Amino acid sequence: MSDTSGRDALPRAALYFLALLATAYTLHLAREMLLPLTLAVIFALLLTPLVTRMQTWRIPRPVSSLLLIASMLGVAGVGVAALSSSAMEWLQRVPEASEILMRELASMEREVSRMDDAGKSIDALTREIGVDDDSNGEQKVIIAEPGWRAELWVGMRNFAVFGGLSIILLFFLLSAGDQLVRRCAETFKDEKDRLRALRVARDAQLQMSRYLVTIAAVNTLLGLIVTLALWLLDFPDPALWGTMAAALRFVPYLGVSLTVAMLAVVGMVSYDTVWMMLAAPLGYLLFTSFVGQIIDPLVHGYRLRLDPIVVFVWIFFWGWIWGAPGVLLAVPLLTLLQVVCRHSTRLAPLAHILGDR
Repeated sequence: MSDTSGRDALPRAALYFLALLATAYTLHLAREMLLPLTLAVIFALLLTPLVTRMQTWRIPRPVSSLLLIASMLGVAGVGVAALSSSAMEWLQRVPEASEILMRELASMEREVSRMDDAGKSIDALTREIGVDDDSNGEQKVIIAEPGWRAELWVGMRNFAVFGGLSIILLFFLLSAGDQLVRRCAETFKDEKDRLRALRVARDAQLQMSRYLVTIAAVNTLLGLIVTLALWLLDFPDPALWGTMAAALRFVPYLGVSLTVAMLAVVGMVSYDTVWMMLAAPLGYLLFTSFVGQIIDPLVHGYRLRLDPIVVFVWIFFWGWIWGAPGVLLAVPLLTLLQVVCRHSTRLAPLAHILGDR
């Protein structure tokens, strides 16, 4: 009996693995359709309580949905307009930053150049003994890659298309309220299944809104403090880097590392003394570590109880599937998965792995 069960377990595990690969490939292939849908659903979970509250003030749901979306777009537009000129100037200074970094790594380049000289000596010796390479007389054709401006334009175009689709879908989701959820729950024949589906939807909305509101408040306050500290240090464009620090902190672990790297590069470009180069990145690292030890455990630990290793692997997975948008959406998606696992007996082991205690 045990031999039979052991033989059956291997094909079952292989099927599960193939199903996982097929799911990952489908998510990657359909990202252009799934990204707007996922963004709309997450923001709908966040804004539905506000729309419901405005409905109690006798404001129709379509009107309140339109007002909230217009307010969000207005605030985002003002922020982008205020920071776009500074961002473009720093993008133009990328070659300068690269040159300075190369000068700082001059010692390593000298070692590499010695190795290159040794290789050239071997090539010269090879030619002297009569060994010709096969590419003698042939012309090499080099295809020029598109510059960063072309890539930036393509990224902005895709963002506008996906963002427009997400906004339209978000408006319909907010206007419909919980009607779609109730209709989906009514498709279950068992009353217990219907009630469980409604509980999952309410719990997902509650957990998502709590998480996003709390982390947005924490990151906004951190961005304001970082902006003020950079201004006191006479750091160039403190509002831009404070905003970047707040935005990148939505990506756990990786966002802080990227912010430290950016501040270090800007410091190397802007200052000559070592202590001024390191003041901003080291100060931000110490400050965000302090915030992470006090505030983040309340968000990721007390409320969500997510294991840090699972969060780290999950971010890499969605970054591989959907790129930068997947990195930003990884933690909200993990939160939704945890909510579903909590309400399912079969998925209870997965909830335990995710860190639910």
